[in-house]
Amino acid sequence: IACEAEQMFDYERMYNEIRAYSPVPILTAESIAAACASAALSLNIDIIIVLTDTGRIARLVAKYRPKQVILACSVSAHVVRQMNLSRGAKGFKVPSFQGTDSLLQVVIKAAKDMGLCESGHKAITIHGTQEESPDESNIMEILDIQ
Repeated sequence: IACEAEQMFDYERMYNEIRAYSPVPILTAESIAAACASAALSLNIDIIIVLTDTGRIARLVAKYRPKQVILACSVSAHVVRQMNLSRGAKGFKVPSFQGTDSLLQVVIKAAKDMGLCESGHKAITIHGTQEESPDESNIMEILDIQ
C-alpha cells in the first residue's frame, strides 16, 4: 500500500508549495537544496548524494521531499544515525572527506551495491569546495553512474 501511495504522490506540486512558503531571501545552502530537488524532478536521477559534516544540507534537501533517496555521507557516526531519521534520507559513514572525486566514486559503488542506483542513470551530488568543511556546500553536480 505504501509503495502504491508513493507512486501517486505529486512531487512537483509538493516542491512548488514548499518553495512558495520558504523565506525570501534564501541562504546559499537553501538555494542549492532547492535546485537539487528541482533537478531531481526534471532529470532521470536515481539518487542524491550529499557530503555533510552536520547533516544540515541533507535535511534541507529532504525538506523538498524528492522521491529519490538522499544518501547523506558523513564522517560522524552520530550524524549518520540522525540522517536515518529524516524522511527519504539514508546515512552512510565515510572515513574522510579528503579526495572528493574518489570518495564520490566509492559512495556510488556502495549505493549500487545497496540497490539505490544503477549504471547508465544519473546521480546528483552536493558538496563544498573545501574538503575540510563539507557543510559549506556550494557545488551541485550531476554525474553519470558508470
